[in-house]
Amino acid sequence: MTSRLIQSISILLVLTATTMAQGRREPGPSLHERERQLEPLIIESANRYGIDPRILRTVCFIESRFRSGAVSPKGARGLMQFMPATAIAYGLQNPNDPKAAVEAAAHYLSDLLRKFGGRVDLALAAYNAGEGTVEAFQTGKPLILASGKIINPHRLLTGGIPPYRETQEYVKSAVALLMGSQSSTQRSVDRISLTSHLARRFPNRNLSTPRTFKRLRSSLAANEKTGSTFIEVQ
Repeated sequence: MTSRLIQSISILLVLTATTMAQGRREPGPSLHERERQLEPLIIESANRYGIDPRILRTVCFIESRFRSGAVSPKGARGLMQFMPATAIAYGLQNPNDPKAAVEAAAHYLSDLLRKFGGRVDLALAAYNAGEGTVEAFQTGKPLILASGKIINPHRLLTGGIPPYRETQEYVKSAVALLMGSQSSTQRSVDRISLTSHLARRFPNRNLSTPRTFKRLRSSLAANEKTGSTFIEVQ
């Protein structure tokens, strides 16, 4: 199962566009090489915390493209883009240490999946926007941050996925990767086409229904049997 489990991730055009815009190959190991180097760490940590390695691997791809030195404008660091407070909470002293970062992310994702009843979409949304934010839009209760900022002041009920474009695209991209919905011949499809594809497959746009999760689980199980969990990343 392990040998089939990590083959390669399909490149989403939402993410590919950034690479194309860079105009030249970055120095150092290629995306595929970085992926292969991290494969044992991802499988080991995922197994330790009882989560599907594909979820951990997809988050790593989306967050940093498997770059251990990645730093976001907001201060998130490392392969798994930990913010300082979350890193401290999970005992991650050095977010740029690949093994430590993957281990902490597996622990965090395990906690999120348990917190949100195994819902992959909500766990992904929480990884991007914070679990308190997801809870606020799941319950319709405002969340007041220490800074004084109020999350969901209008008491919206969205099922849990925040009505933030970044988070919605994050979840859609991750689910599409997990579903293996992009073939190698679709790498030139633009964001609108991707969104349309997902809209047809998931009528509920916020991807937060039990049916969505059931379909995702069924697809993951089917991909294990066919040995085609992921498609090559270039």
